[in-house]
Amino acid sequence: MKSLLSIVFAAFAFQQIFGSQVIKINPDVRYQHFAGWGVSLMWWAHEVGDNYTDTQLDTLCNWLVSPSELHMNIFRFNIGGGDNPTHHHMRKDARMPGYLASPQSHYDWTQDAGQRKILLKIHQLEPNAIYEAASYSPPYWMTISGCTSGNTNGTDNLQSHYYKAFADYLVAVVKHYHDAYGIRFSTIAPVNEPYAHWWKAYGSQEGCAFSQANQERLIKDLYATLQKKGMLSYCGISAMDANSIDSCLKGVEHYAKDNILPLISQINTHSYTGSKRDSLYQLAKHYHIRLWQSESGPLNVRLQGYDNFLLMAQRIVTDMRELKPSAWCDWQYMSGGFGDVWALVGYNEHDKTFQRTKGYYLRKQFSKYILPGYTFIGDDDPHSICALSPDHKRLVVVYVQEKTSVQHITLNLSQFQCAAIKSIVETTEQENCQSISLPSKPAGTTFDYWVKPQSTTTFIFQVSD
Repeated sequence: MKSLLSIVFAAFAFQQIFGSQVIKINPDVRYQHFAGWGVSLMWWAHEVGDNYTDTQLDTLCNWLVSPSELHMNIFRFNIGGGDNPTHHHMRKDARMPGYLASPQSHYDWTQDAGQRKILLKIHQLEPNAIYEAASYSPPYWMTISGCTSGNTNGTDNLQSHYYKAFADYLVAVVKHYHDAYGIRFSTIAPVNEPYAHWWKAYGSQEGCAFSQANQERLIKDLYATLQKKGMLSYCGISAMDANSIDSCLKGVEHYAKDNILPLISQINTHSYTGSKRDSLYQLAKHYHIRLWQSESGPLNVRLQGYDNFLLMAQRIVTDMRELKPSAWCDWQYMSGGFGDVWALVGYNEHDKTFQRTKGYYLRKQFSKYILPGYTFIGDDDPHSICALSPDHKRLVVVYVQEKTSVQHITLNLSQFQCAAIKSIVETTEQENCQSISLPSKPAGTTFDYWVKPQSTTTFIFQVSD
C-alpha cells in the first residue's frame, strides 16, 4: 500500500512540475472532408525512374502507397516544358524533358519515360489515386528568354502570342495520358509560384512568372481548350500554387473580382510562408471551391536533421487546423543524399542505394491513419489534430510535441458515448512508428498519456457518438 501511494504521489508531483494539457475533442464541430495525402513527382520520379531497377522502383512505390506504409493517394505529375537543348545550366534531376520540341514538331510521347514509369506503377498499385498535372514552365521556344527557368529579369516569360498554344500543349498531354494509359488528371495546374521573381534565365530548375492579368488570361484560354475538347467532365483547373498563403489569398481575391473563380475547380496554395490560413479557408468556403495545400517543405528553415522533420510535423498540424485543406501534399518524396532536410527517402545516385529518413516516419504518423473520407473535427490544442472515420467509429488523434521535455496530456472524450483506445504509435529521435503497450483500462471519458520529448504520437480510438 505504501509503495502504491508513493507511485501515485510521484506521478502527481511529476505532473505538477511539467504541467498537464487537457485537450477537449468535440465531434459535433466538423471541418474539412479529407481527400488524402500526396506528393509531387517532380524531379525525383524523372531521375529515379530512369536509373533504378524495376525491383527497386517497386519497393519505392510500395512505400509510397501501401496501406501499411505512407498510404499516399494524391500525385502531382509534372508536365515538363523542356529547355533549349543547347543549355546545360539546370541541376541534373531538374532537367525535365518536354513533349514538343518546336512549333513545327509532332508530339514525342516517348519523352519523360522515368516519370511515366513511376506514374504507371503508382496507378497499378493504387487505381483510385487522384492525379494532378502541374506545369512549371512552357516549352523554351514559347518563352521570351528562350529558357525554361525564367525571364532574364524574373518577370513574365510566356510570349504574348503563345498563350493559346501553351493551353493546347497542356491539354494535349493530359488527353494523351487519359487515352493511352487511362490516367485521369482531375486538374491541371498551369502556373507555379507565379508571383515569385526568382524565376530567372539560366537557373537551376524550370519556372515562369505570371502577372495577375496574365494568369487570368491563361486560365481563360485553358478553360476554353478543355471545353472545346470535351474534357471538363473529368478535368478542371487549379490555381495558382503561390509560394505564400498570403499571396494566394490576394490572388484569389483578384480572381473573384475579375470573375475568374467560375473557371476554377480548385485553389492550390503552398504553405512555405504566410499566416492568413483562416482567411484563405473562409474565402474558398464562401465560393464553394475545393482547397489544397499542394506543396510544402522546410524552405529557408535553418534546423537540421530530426528537428527539421519535427518542425514539418507541426506544419502539418497548423495547416490542417487553420487552413483546413482537403488535401496536404509534400514537395519531395526523394532527393539526393541521406541527410537532405527535404526528403522522406534519401538516395545515392552513384551506387543506386536509398533509405527512409525520419521525415518518412513522421509523415507516416499522419498518412497511414488519417485516411481519405475522414472528417476533421474540433479540438482545442494547437499541437493536435483529430479526424473521424466515415462510419464515426474510428477516431484518430495526432499530437506533436516539439519541446525537449515530457508533456502530460489528457484527451477529453466525454462528447462520445463510448471511447476505447485501440492503438498508440509514436516516433521519436530514437523510435520509428513504434507501437506502445496499451493501458490496462482502455475505455473511459478521458485518456491520460505522458508524451515523450520531441515526438509525434498517434492515438486510435474506437468510438460511438
